[in-house]
Amino acid sequence: MPFGSADRELLRQLGNQLGQITADLAALKQQAADQQHAIDQTRQDTNAAITTGLAEIRAVAREGLARANEIVTSPLACIGNELVTIRGAIGQLDNQLRAAAATATTPAAPHPEHEPAEDAKLGPASQPAAATQKALPADEDDTILRAAAGISAATLHAHRDTWEFLVKHAGPDQHFHLPATATLDEEAIEVRVSGPSLVAALTSLNRVSRTNPDPGTRAIAAHLHARLTETVDEILTWPHRGDGAEAVRIVIDDRARMADNEPQS
Repeated sequence: MPFGSADRELLRQLGNQLGQITADLAALKQQAADQQHAIDQTRQDTNAAITTGLAEIRAVAREGLARANEIVTSPLACIGNELVTIRGAIGQLDNQLRAAAATATTPAAPHPEHEPAEDAKLGPASQPAAATQKALPADEDDTILRAAAGISAATLHAHRDTWEFLVKHAGPDQHFHLPATATLDEEAIEVRVSGPSLVAALTSLNRVSRTNPDPGTRAIAAHLHARLTETVDEILTWPHRGDGAEAVRIVIDDRARMADNEPQS
């Protein structure tokens, strides 16, 4: 039976409703796509901001650590040098106390008895030779000391134990000054010492090499004194003032000579 006018009107209404539903669905789909795009853009912006922020935080942290190292390293080096000086002064005092105690406990040798008349006849020239040989150790060569005093700064490369030995015995001297910084490379140390500190080291090592009761201490002091003297003597041989010449460098690192048939590195 053919559709009547009422049926056609119903179909038309249904078609309009389907079209509206289709349009609404398309609009919803577009809104969902726009929202997804906004979410993606927000995620990208957030990731970029986080990455940039982390990079800035890392840069600030590295800068802060670098400054902290600069602030902490120098005082620690100074404290370490001061501790070495204190140990040196304590060791020097301990040596002096031991020497004084040994002198106090050693019985004096009996003096031969002489007749008063014979003692009166003995003049200064006729006194025993042993009595005149108890003078102080030989003084340092003034020429070497003046040359050492003229050095602005010398770089000393040695083992840490050698540097501690030098500070221990030269540290109490009024002219010795600890360097502000020190470079450590495994067991070796490099420091820049001034001319007055070299003068103090020369005079102190000379005294220790002649008067210290321990033979090992005397040997170490004599070796270091000889090495410093050799360096200063080179300055006397080839003098130069100001720029245009190599800076003074003292290396305490003796080694055996390489054999002629060994390959050189």
